[in-house]
Amino acid sequence: MKNNFDDLLREALAPTEEPKEKLNRHILWKAKEIQRMKKNTVPFRKKIPAAAMIAVSVLALGSVTAAAAYKYLSPGQVAAEVKDETLKEAFAGENALVMHESQESGGYRITLLGSVAGKNISQYLSVDDAGIPRDDRLYTIVAIEHADGTPMPEISSPEYGEESFYVSCYIRGLNPAQYSLMSMGGGYTEFVKDGIQYRLLDMDNLEMFADKGLYVGTNNGAFYEPQAYRYDEATGEMSRNESYGGVNALFVLPLDPGRGDPAAAEAYLRKLEEEQNAPDRLPEMDEAGMEVEAFVARLTPQNIGEYAMPLESTRQECKPDSDGKYHYSWELEEGSGANGTLELRNMISDIKEEECTIIGYSNSEDGLASLKIETVTLHGDGSLTYVVYVPILP
Repeated sequence: MKNNFDDLLREALAPTEEPKEKLNRHILWKAKEIQRMKKNTVPFRKKIPAAAMIAVSVLALGSVTAAAAYKYLSPGQVAAEVKDETLKEAFAGENALVMHESQESGGYRITLLGSVAGKNISQYLSVDDAGIPRDDRLYTIVAIEHADGTPMPEISSPEYGEESFYVSCYIRGLNPAQYSLMSMGGGYTEFVKDGIQYRLLDMDNLEMFADKGLYVGTNNGAFYEPQAYRYDEATGEMSRNESYGGVNALFVLPLDPGRGDPAAAEAYLRKLEEEQNAPDRLPEMDEAGMEVEAFVARLTPQNIGEYAMPLESTRQECKPDSDGKYHYSWELEEGSGANGTLELRNMISDIKEEECTIIGYSNSEDGLASLKIETVTLHGDGSLTYVVYVPILP
């Protein structure tokens, strides 16, 4: 009976027309294709790993539905649940956005609850690689639940994490495969209450792009899933792929366009580009990190099979598309994975035919035990084999 009432109320609150989405200008920026992945988690607050490659985008369209608000925590209550009184006060301020818009896909209901941005509006500021606090942030709250009302697994339960989600804000006019939570200083905190999973996003303040427009998207998996959405490079518009079978909620964040700052936006993108293109500067390494570096340094196309073994579940035979790009996607049960695009002309090292070439690697604080080595082998017909190797440990 309760579920029927929810459905009736949700239908009654549904908007009669789609929000208008106009683009002032299309910002283009070519990101660096190859980066290392690092995964670093701390209790309760989670930090998103950096992607190893650019993800590729595909094409589609979607709609928004209003949801019954009574059963969800308010944004301020979510902040209180994570013991952040400063953020709770920010969500009570006049600049905060409070929403209750829902979409259903892939057996889940995703609800956008609210967003707020500003300087020093949280008690828990993340820090950059230099240890400097990131004080100018955008906080956005999304609720995730089973569409049939089945409770989401508690964080303490063994089932928690079996189904992962990637939630991020995106900028209209910028490729979402390149610009998302993981590339814009992002992380998240989440908890489950009354069968609903709440996720609090924490990323760089994007209000400077308010005149362009922002989206909030949720897809299943640990990374941005390009097949879940449609990105039109000509217009910069992003929409849902209606034929996608998984989760692909996408909302428009209703920011005041007057809060946009083109000069600040241009400076921010320039800074991101400089960071992407800067030479790799290795931080001070512990013993595990030095062991990883030494291990990878001694690998060659001829001896990699002596020291590492391929994970067959990641092996893919890739052919170039009409633009000469190769696409791949993989994810392991432990949560590591990647999806993306390779362009051989942009590879740093030369790739010779029929040689297993390392294109990137990742590891956590566990060192060799967590090391994943990404390789490709180019064939004479133009196709290539992509496969991830792991060390053969004693």
